[in-house]
Amino acid sequence: MASTLAVAQGFIAALDRNDVSAVSDFFAPGAIWWVDTGRDRAAGQFGIDPGDDRPWPLHGAMDAALKCKLMAGIGETFPGGVRQIARRAFADGDFAVIEVEGDGLFRGQKPYQNRYAFVFEVRDGAIVEVREYLDTNHAGYVFGGKNLERRSEAPELNAPTPVARAEAGQAGLNLMAAIAAMDEPRLLSLCAEDATWWADGGRRRTTGPEGPVQHDNDPIVSGRVGIKARAASVQALSGMFPHGYTLKPHRLIEGDDGLVAVEAFGDGRHVNGRRYQNRYCWVLDCKGGKIQNIREYCDTLHGFDTLFAKSA
Repeated sequence: MASTLAVAQGFIAALDRNDVSAVSDFFAPGAIWWVDTGRDRAAGQFGIDPGDDRPWPLHGAMDAALKCKLMAGIGETFPGGVRQIARRAFADGDFAVIEVEGDGLFRGQKPYQNRYAFVFEVRDGAIVEVREYLDTNHAGYVFGGKNLERRSEAPELNAPTPVARAEAGQAGLNLMAAIAAMDEPRLLSLCAEDATWWADGGRRRTTGPEGPVQHDNDPIVSGRVGIKARAASVQALSGMFPHGYTLKPHRLIEGDDGLVAVEAFGDGRHVNGRRYQNRYCWVLDCKGGKIQNIREYCDTLHGFDTLFAKSA
């Protein structure tokens, strides 16, 4: 039987070949394919299929067989094909994480260049769930779709906090706590002096995780920047969330060589009145007890819509 990592890597390879039939073969019966849902936060609840009224293409939990059926027309939507290039991959028991860069021309005209963190759960050699964290703002802009303007709030996530097995995993949990506390000194103490923090940029395609560090990004909210610059924006969260902000980790995946992924749910009422409820996959490189690089994958459509709105 293939290992968890081999199954996940085979899936991405099939996706990169645009071979939807091969992609479908990796799933167990009843498997789920999840993508976050933009402004409609309730539709993106884990374990809840929002049904036919779902936002599209930001669809929440969906039967993987149905998702593959809908992907069958990929030759029409991407006549030149769309690449899905794996950058980093690691596994921990039944879970695997693969960071991917996508590149294609939607309908042969509109550039689609997304960045992803795929989280796989594999049982008995088959995928039972994949969570696809991507730049939803970019995806919504390129593809368009239905119900992308609908707003809702989700219930609080009720899930146990994971326990770290190793130093790198604990560093990931400590990072979540430092961000939630809006504690710039504590955050900096967890990181190497030359550490970087990357987050995607929505319609404005910024430096990707593999790109050089930016030094002229204003405001510093996206692209790859030095940790000191980004940590200052964490301190500024106290003005954005005067009633507090929670960042609850609910899954920890600890790989070899200091690679760690933390799935987490952020929740707080922004000063503009809108509720900010983002779902994250943080992927970290750790070495010598310090975080070297932070890569933040989340729902950018919801993030930009909430954080940069003047009022609810």
